[in-house]
Amino acid sequence: MSNRIYVYTVLGKDTEPWTRAEGTALVDGVGLVKVGQTTKGTARARVKQQLNTAYPGLKGVDILLDEPATRTDGTEFSDHDVHTALVAAGINRTGGEWFEATLDEVKAAIQVVRSGIAYQPKRTQSFGMRPEQQAAVDLTASYFRNHVGTKAPKFLWNAKMRFGKTFTTYQLAKEMGWQRVLVLTFKPAVATAWHDDLVSHVDFDGWRYVDKESTAEERDDAADYAGPVVWFASLQDLGGRDADGNIKAKNEVIHLIDWDAIVLDEYHFGAWRDSARELYDPADQKELAGIRDLDEDDDGVTTEDLTEELKVKADHYLYLSGTPFRAITDGEFTEDAIFNWTYVDEQREKQDWDPAGGPNPYATLPRMEMYSYDMGKDAAEYAEDGEFNGFSLNEFFKATKADDGTFAFERPDEVAEFLEMLRGKLSDQMKLQVLTQDKPPFPFEAVRFKDAVKHSVWYMNNVAACFAMADLLAQHPYFSQFEIVVAAGNKAGQGMAALPPVEAAIEDVKKGNGVGSITLSVGKLMTGVTVREWGAILMLRSLKSPESYFQAAFRVQSPWAYIDAEGNLDLRKPVCYVFEFDPNRALSLVAEYGAKLATTADTTPAQAIGELINYLPIYGFTGGAMTQLDATAVLDWATAGIGAAALARRWNSPTLVSVNEHTLGAVLAQPALMESLENIEDFRALVDHAQTVITNTKDLKKAKREQGGKLDGDQKKKQTETASKRKEIREKLQKFLAKIPVFMYTTDYREEALKHVIESLDSALFERVTGLTVDDFKTLNQIGLFNANHLNHAIYQFKRFESASLDYALTDEERERRHSNEQIGLWDTVASAPV
Repeated sequence: MSNRIYVYTVLGKDTEPWTRAEGTALVDGVGLVKVGQTTKGTARARVKQQLNTAYPGLKGVDILLDEPATRTDGTEFSDHDVHTALVAAGINRTGGEWFEATLDEVKAAIQVVRSGIAYQPKRTQSFGMRPEQQAAVDLTASYFRNHVGTKAPKFLWNAKMRFGKTFTTYQLAKEMGWQRVLVLTFKPAVATAWHDDLVSHVDFDGWRYVDKESTAEERDDAADYAGPVVWFASLQDLGGRDADGNIKAKNEVIHLIDWDAIVLDEYHFGAWRDSARELYDPADQKELAGIRDLDEDDDGVTTEDLTEELKVKADHYLYLSGTPFRAITDGEFTEDAIFNWTYVDEQREKQDWDPAGGPNPYATLPRMEMYSYDMGKDAAEYAEDGEFNGFSLNEFFKATKADDGTFAFERPDEVAEFLEMLRGKLSDQMKLQVLTQDKPPFPFEAVRFKDAVKHSVWYMNNVAACFAMADLLAQHPYFSQFEIVVAAGNKAGQGMAALPPVEAAIEDVKKGNGVGSITLSVGKLMTGVTVREWGAILMLRSLKSPESYFQAAFRVQSPWAYIDAEGNLDLRKPVCYVFEFDPNRALSLVAEYGAKLATTADTTPAQAIGELINYLPIYGFTGGAMTQLDATAVLDWATAGIGAAALARRWNSPTLVSVNEHTLGAVLAQPALMESLENIEDFRALVDHAQTVITNTKDLKKAKREQGGKLDGDQKKKQTETASKRKEIREKLQKFLAKIPVFMYTTDYREEALKHVIESLDSALFERVTGLTVDDFKTLNQIGLFNANHLNHAIYQFKRFESASLDYALTDEERERRHSNEQIGLWDTVASAPV
């Protein structure tokens, strides 16, 4: 039998205090542990052989560790090797195999023996990469090596939460031989993960970590250090200046180092969009300030923008995000410079894992399920504009602050009724809706949700709503039993500072065997933070973007599992839940998320949505029944929720056109095209303003670079004028694209890609409707002025909406027959119609 190493303690010895000297300091601890070895199959078998007489059934014995005693080279080691490493580290041996040590200290000693590293009490991890992590490293390293000598290459990891971005980035750095890595982010809270992965894993022995907490001496030493250095900084801190407009003294060293790589973490925040701001608590808004007012320019942020404004450059750039859809659809990265790892990929691998390959590395990652609840026929009155916008959770949970400092909902009776609904106690109106014998499951009533809702997070729209909800919960006969934490506002602290109260509440529940905890948040703890006990999120606000929605939803998908001393997996959270109360809005976002997933793979929106809900089942409560939705139902519900007005707005979206220096410059480079476009009103602004926009943009970038990121009065005026001209160009082009639905209605070629119809099948009609010649249309497409991915999605939703109206009077059989062989022509591709 193979040798195994084990650690245990017993009642009495587990509370014995000890003190030891570490340098000139005295360190106090509690508990003695025994470190032994066995060739039996498990440590329990060996310990039972030793102690069963004194401790019948091993009651009073706590086996802390049981694992193979194997080095990285495959040879075995003994407990004596571990004893030697412990003594060499200054840990006292009290006799025989007993030591005054913590379990982590023993683990560190085992790593000394196993990996041959120096003793470091925090370096206790030695796991390897999962298959997708290895694939990311291999693909990225190959790309970087194939682009040596070109402009500094950039690569994107489109990787969902729990991919292990920090650990995998460090493995890439090892593979590439990087010695100086600068990690930049808008979310300082993620610093913990970057630090912990570096100092806890044996693969990074000898690496140094520096951040804003490091002393000036540590920063200077790191700059001169002979080994690898990882330097973590927030973008807003690095971009900030002192009172005299100079680089902050603590950041000067950063600008003197030749960086092998710059890593931009949480890159969806790097786009600085309104959709990203949705995830911020108002008290944390200053995290967005400090570098650039991007509302003036809607073309995104490139690597060049960042390096010019921050005055740091590197030989390689790695971008990390779980939802970088804007960057992908805008073509910021070429297809060969993107590694994709989505929730669907993860759950597919989990389901299809071959046990012959060893333990399933994805087993601890919970499956998500969404339950959506229709609030009833009267819910429509809670619209943001009172009439046209449709139901709004933000309006339903609207709260205000009184003069005495207290908070209250504007509709306390309706919110109180909502809390009752969560427990399955329905209003008279909802009782009338329940047509089936079996009442649908509700979050705080159904047994299936019991474990998940023990610790949940409720996502509110603003701080007032959080405090109003906390007061209402405290007065409620059932919810008052929960530990309520308001993780919102200034008092909650920023970033990681908001986490300890949540952890304390969860610990109080565990110690007191309490009912559970509820965390109320507006945006705190929604990115870069893990609360493993959260099993459910209640979406009590109306979000606008799928990026924001799923960033929040994936908060509860964190693994919660333990490996016991005998190596058995104790899975505490196999499933997690998203509870949604605005079905139309939520399913529209799911449909849009699925469509955006389709842009990262060779699939249609319907196929992507179908695969998504295969691993993220969605159940909808409406019309009195709770039913599982298929891809067609999601699309139908989502399209119905969008409505004709919203579809029309989509055709006036700025994302349908790409107005940037590249596209404008390409148009200017073709005089014949310019002369032709000048005769079309929709393109006249492009002809008139393109050169001004390009020239001014370059001048302003240069000024920012030379003036420390600041502009004077005249330059700010020029910036505003440039933004206005860019906006005018975009609006005119949007006016042109708004004619596309007219063309779609009038052409007879419904099942062909629209681009093909325009260029080859119905060119004359297109020219009559739009005034643009087909040759000019082809040229503008080649330039990239029209965003194909966004146009595909807009056309798909348009035709789904149109198709639903045609299905209205058909039977299920007729509808199935109509769609069985139907093809939907999109912009540059053709999709199968869902049945």
